[in-house]
Parts: sequence; structure tokens; C-alpha cells
Amino acid sequence: MIKRDLYYERIPTKSLRDDVRLLGNILGNVIKKQEGQTFFNLVEKIRKLSKANTANIKQQDSYKKISKTLSQINPSNTYKLTRAFSHFMNFINLAESIDASRTLDEFENNKAKANKNIFIEEIFEELFKDRKISSNKIYNTAKNLNIGIVLTAHPTEVKRRTLIQKYHNITELLEQRELMKSFPSKQKIIDRKLYDEITIIWNTDDLKRTKPSPFDEARWGLAIIEDSLWETIPKVYRRLNNIFVKNMGKSLPKNFNPIEFGSWMGGDRDGNPNVTAEVTKEVILLSRWEAAKLYEKSLTKLIRSYSMGKCSKEIKKKTGESFEPYRVYLRPLRDKMRITHRSIEQHLVYNKPLNEQILLNSREEILKPLRVVRKSLEENQNENLASGELLDLMRRAKCFGINLARLDIRQESSRHSQLIAEYIKRKYQQNYYKWSEKKKIKFLANQIKKKRNLLTNFEFKNKENKEVWSTFKTISKQPDECLGAYVISMTSSISDIVTVSFLQKEAQIKNKLRVVPLFETLDDLINSKAIMNSLFQEKWYRKLINNKQEVMIGYSDSSKDAGKICASWHQYKAQEEIVKLAKKFKIDVTFFHGRGGSAGRGGGPIQATLRSQPPYSVNGKIRITDQGEVIQQKYGYEPLAKYNLCSYIGAVTEATLNPPPAPKKNWRDLIEKMSDISKSSYRKNINQNSDFIRYFKTVTPHVSLGKLLIGSRPSKRKNVDNIKSLRAIPWVFAWTQIRLMLPAWLGSAEALRYSSIKKFKSTLLDMEKNWPFFNSMLDILDMVISKVDPEISKVYEKYLADHKLIRIGKKLRYQFETIKKLNKKITPKEIINARKQFRNIIVARNIYTEVLNVIQPIVISKLKITKGKENKKNLNDALLTSIAGISAAMKNTG
Repeated sequence: MIKRDLYYERIPTKSLRDDVRLLGNILGNVIKKQEGQTFFNLVEKIRKLSKANTANIKQQDSYKKISKTLSQINPSNTYKLTRAFSHFMNFINLAESIDASRTLDEFENNKAKANKNIFIEEIFEELFKDRKISSNKIYNTAKNLNIGIVLTAHPTEVKRRTLIQKYHNITELLEQRELMKSFPSKQKIIDRKLYDEITIIWNTDDLKRTKPSPFDEARWGLAIIEDSLWETIPKVYRRLNNIFVKNMGKSLPKNFNPIEFGSWMGGDRDGNPNVTAEVTKEVILLSRWEAAKLYEKSLTKLIRSYSMGKCSKEIKKKTGESFEPYRVYLRPLRDKMRITHRSIEQHLVYNKPLNEQILLNSREEILKPLRVVRKSLEENQNENLASGELLDLMRRAKCFGINLARLDIRQESSRHSQLIAEYIKRKYQQNYYKWSEKKKIKFLANQIKKKRNLLTNFEFKNKENKEVWSTFKTISKQPDECLGAYVISMTSSISDIVTVSFLQKEAQIKNKLRVVPLFETLDDLINSKAIMNSLFQEKWYRKLINNKQEVMIGYSDSSKDAGKICASWHQYKAQEEIVKLAKKFKIDVTFFHGRGGSAGRGGGPIQATLRSQPPYSVNGKIRITDQGEVIQQKYGYEPLAKYNLCSYIGAVTEATLNPPPAPKKNWRDLIEKMSDISKSSYRKNINQNSDFIRYFKTVTPHVSLGKLLIGSRPSKRKNVDNIKSLRAIPWVFAWTQIRLMLPAWLGSAEALRYSSIKKFKSTLLDMEKNWPFFNSMLDILDMVISKVDPEISKVYEKYLADHKLIRIGKKLRYQFETIKKLNKKITPKEIINARKQFRNIIVARNIYTEVLNVIQPIVISKLKITKGKENKKNLNDALLTSIAGISAAMKNTG
């Protein structure tokens, strides 16, 4: 059976219930004080109606009472009511984070109670016990781990940064309160501070009133590193090292660096005209500024601490007869950090010229002097100091480099083709688009091999082409360590990949970025084998990439294109085929997984995710995107950041040393048929029924999502009004809001019905128990089933749908009910029972979520008829707040 990610779905504890009750009571008192007894009574009335509704088995018109009450409330109180329930959902999430941390502490302090493979130590101890795997193999795998965590700017974090910081303050107060549980008088002081903090939150605007720029998004991403990850990384590395000291009696190399952070914030220009070459340049400077500040702070701490006089000859040679040689030796490095961040600040704020020569340009500039200090300490019986704060700083330098997260560049393939087409048309008077694929590749490959550059003095006239070329020229001027990969979205041909290599050569980029094809639609996943096979056959290409290739697998567009089951299977198969090709051509391949937070976009616990990949596709290295609200959930709170980073290390190591079994033929045959059936059913729903599209546009709040101002990117790739042009995030986001979560299950009913017949009973049982891919797919489906509430969609239809759309809703609900029954039928009872306990907390959340779900369609319907500026503003704000609150309740948006 699937091994659990502790924080993915949790069992409510007494401490969690106590914290939720405490925060709820304080919020209630704040509301009573700020808004008066009458409004407080209204909140309580609605809460009790919802609680009674949740407690009872839902009957026809189960939301009648609560709907009637909510529909009669004026716009001002509707907005305030929405805020109250939205804040409460965020407080539940906050309490769950703290409780997860508390549970982790309990498990770590009492390993006998720990769930198997919950902690990194348990994972490694299991590996050390495995007689088939030598200790040296485990050691070598761990020291060579290469885990890339890429923070993206995909717009799914709906909370304001201001409120996130205030929630963080509450977290700290609750942690203090826990420590003071034996001192009631001190707890009262903390409760007063909690009351003050929640009062400030209630009087703070919940909504983002201006659209963030890519620069703002980058600042938000860097704040996560500064607030949490900067302190967490050394602790994670120390913990991993301790495992090998305990089990093998030796440490990992001091320079080991299993995790590296990447970023798309300010580099992802796919469909986002706001990300320009100038923005990319400024974002890189911003990240260098932030890094230099953090290094200066850490170095200042070391300098203040290192007052010792005994030092090595190497340091003495540099510092003379100083009685505080370490301080003297480290000051120039600290001063360089100060110069770096001050110079960049003057440039960004006051547009003053920037002298790159005086800035920090390489992590080696940090590490080299620190190695000298470490060697000196070890020579002078200060090994404890050498392994303390100093080593932590060195490990930060290895992980974060000079700009905290290497910036990837992402652009759509058609933009590169368009640029080449302009050159070919003006230079040769030919139509590049009419060239055969063979002719394109021959032309591009020949130019890559030549020393001279074609585009050096060429002036592009097309505005879009100028921008693309400016991006390449900007890349050529950045320090190598600031950049990561060049990701080509919508890769559909060999020339799409070769074009980017050609443009890097033409822009005279010395250290070329890794060129990463992104296969995201179903057709692209299917074609990926042929594309990579043709590339790998070319000797010049293998030499160009130094026999190392990164390939990105897209989860979002393939799921939107073909449905969850079909997309999952083709993602699996694409990796399988590329692994075989890599082995054949002796290519070292790394997979980059473009996962979202929701189940419909590849979301799920990392341990289960990596165990469910094809055998030998992980192989000690992987890159994965984390985005939107998932970044804050996983890394915004240090104890959970530590747990999640350790989970990555443990999961990658386990998937490498103990890979899952290759699927048997009868497994493959069945999942292949399920995939085809699921795809046909999914596409029949979304493509062949115009009322389905109208249902999406009318019943879900997708139109309002753009008003949330949560991202710098447009919601559509192109200005075309259909589902295909719609980005995957708003597609998933909208269905999540009405609690149907349709992208995660649509099309599955027919596939499950086919697989549930008696003929496949033994095969299904075998797949469920022994194939992690299939087990994980059904486990996530089970989680989705527990979050879906079909009755909620009826409320939306009552206020927003006509008779034809209500029929569509009935059809969707019928399909979902079929899935529920079939899921129960094909899943062994012991697995169903084990899953149930992890779903209990969802029921408790529904008391508050349902209020927001009933308010939302009422508000949308009222907005169509309401007049008056103030009333419209209150209703609009209520709508946007309800979207944010439901997102908090579902723990994901898109």
C-alpha cells in the first residue's frame, strides 16, 4: 500500500482542535468588538446552520435554510460575513501547520511511534537493512544527489504577502503558548497578543488591489528563501550527514549539495508579455542583492563570534600580527557583500551606473576564503567551530549561490520559429515555415558548427522578435551562476530544440544554458520518443550537450487535453521511452516534472509521486516545480520546510536505490485500454457539447478569477475564447471553486467501469498492491472523491443555470457518483479503511467551506441586477474573498 506523506492528509488531534477553538473564539471576540453584537449573532447563526447541515445526511434541498438566510443579507454584511469565514479557514490551515510540526516533534522524540518511512532517517535505515544494496552504494547515491526545486510564478497564491506575514506572527505566538502550557498567567499574556494580532488582521484589506508585476512575484519568491529556507537548508544537510555518521561512521563530503533552488519568477515569458529582457535583468539583480544581504548578515555574525587569536600561517600571512586574525581576514569578504547589495540597490532605485567588476560574481569568491578559515580552525583544535556556523554558511553558499535561485528562461517554441522566419525571409527571400523539418535542422546544425555568427549585425523589425533576441543578448551578459535552463514550452519538433541552441550560439553566450524541451500536450508526449531519438542519433548533438539532456514533462496541459488517467499514463510512457533511448545512446538524462498543486495538475505527496515514476527515471536526480500556494504551504514555515526538503532527499534516494517494478504486460494492456476509454469520454464531454462549455462559463466563477490580481500573466495563451486557449490553472481553479474538481476525474468513470468487470479482478488487485504508479493514481482519485461535494454544484445551478445547464450538471454528478461506487468496488477493503482516517479533517472544514460556497453563487447572481456603486463594490469584494476562502479550504487553487 502507498506510504504516506505526513502533511498531505492528516488525522485531527486534540491539540489541533484546541488551537482551532482558541483562534475561533478570539476571532469571534474581535468580530463582536469591531462589528457589534448583532453582526456577531449573524455569524453564529450561519455557522450553526452550516454545522447542522453538515451533521445531517444531505437530502434534497439540503442547503435551503442556509441559502435563504444568506440571500436576504445586505451587500455590506455579505462581504463581512465572507471575510469572517475566509479568515477562519486560514486559521484552520495555520493550526494544522503547527500541529503537523508538533506531530513531527513527537515522532522524532519517540521513534517507536513513528510511521514507517515518514522521516528521512527511517527511509535510510530501511535502505541500510536491505542486503541487496551496499552501504557504499547508498553513500555514493546520497553524496551525488541532484534535486532541483523550481519556484514558479504561476498565479495560484491568493493571500496577500501582508497577511501571510501576520499569519506567521500568529504561528510564533501559538508556538510560545505551547511552551507556556504550565504557566497559565503567561499564556494569558500571549492570548492578549493573539487578540491584538487578529484585530489587526480583521482591519486589514484581504484583497490584492493591484496586479503584481513579475518583479513583485520575484520578491515574493525570494522572501520565502529569506524567511525560511535560508535557515532550513543547513539543518537538512546536517541531518542527512548525521545518518551516515551513525550508520557508516563517516561523514558525507563537506561540499555535498543535494538541493539547488531554481526560479521561473521573472524568467517565464511563455504567454506573459510583461516578462521582458529588461525585467529578467532586473530580477537577476534583485536576487543578487538579496543574496548579498543575507551573506553579509551571516558573515557579520561570524566576525563578531571569531575573536580567537590562534590561526594558520596562511591567515597570519594575510592579517599580519593582528590579535584577532579571523575578524581581519573575513572583513574584506563581508565588505564585498555590502558593496554588492548597496551598488545594486543604487542602480535599481536611483538608476546609477553599475560596475560589475566590484560585485560578487561567483560562489567560489565566498567558498575559497571560508575554506581557508575552516582549515585554520581544524589545525588549531577548533573542529567544533569548523563544523558549526562556518560550515552552515558554506553549505548555504553551495546551495543558494550568488542569487539564491538560478533563473530559468521559458519561452514558447513558436516565438523562436517566428524570429528565424524573419531572418530567412529578409536574408534569403524564403518562407521558413514552408521548409521541411529536415531542411530546418540541416540549416541550424550547420550554423551551430560554424564559428562565424549570422545575427551579429542583423536588426529585427518585428517587435516580438526584437524582444526574443534581446532576451538572448541579456542572458549573454549575466554571470553564469545566475542562470539555469532554457525551457521550450509547446515543443513539438526537433527544430524547436535545435533553434534555441542556434540562438544561444548566435548571442555568444559563453556557458550555454541547458536546452530543455517541454512536452506538455498529449500529442507532444506521444511524439517525444521520436523527437529525442532523432536528436540522440546525431553525433554533433550528443557532443553539443556533452551527453547530458534534461527533459521536462508537462502535467497541466496534458491533463486539460486528455483527462487525468490518459495524461498520467502517457507521462509515464514518455519517460519510459526516453530512459531507454538515453541508455542506448549513453545519455545522462534528467527529468523535470512540471507539477501543479492540485490533483488535476500532477499534485500529490512527493514520496508517492517519485515512487510512482518509471524504474530508473529518477536515478539520483530530478527537477520539480513548486508553485503558488504550494510554495507557502511547503516552505513558508520552517519545521515543515525541513520535513518537506528531507522528504525530497529520502524519496529521490529511495526511488533510485529501490526502483519500482516495471509494469507487467497484463498491467500495461489494462491501463492502456483504460487510458483510451478515459480520453474518449473526457474529450466527448468537453468538445462535443456546447452546453458543457456554457456550463463552465456560466456556473463556475472563472470570469472573476482574473479580478483576483494574483499573477502577472494573462489567463489565456491567446485571445481566443475557448477551453483549448485557456490556461490549465484557471481551468482547474474554477472547477475547484464549485467543489466538482472535475479535471481530476472527468472521463474516469468509463475507464473504471471497464476495469471493474470480473475478467480483470485479479489483475486490478495485483496492480493496486504492487504497482506504485497505479496505486498512487487511485489514491489521489480517492482523495479527490473526499473533497468533491456534488450537492454544492446544485446550489450554483439554482442561482446561475438554466434548464439545459442543470441537465449538464446532473450528467456530471451521475458520472461522479459512478466513480465513487466503482472506486469502492475495485479497491481492497483494507486500503479503503486505511485511507478513511486521513480524510476526517475534510468533514470538519466543510462547516466553514459550505458557507463560502453558498455565498458565492448568490453574490454572482446579485451582481447581475444590483445597482449602486457601494453595493456593487461590497458584492465584488465578497465574491473575490469567497474565492480566496474556498482556495484556503481546498488547500489549493490551480
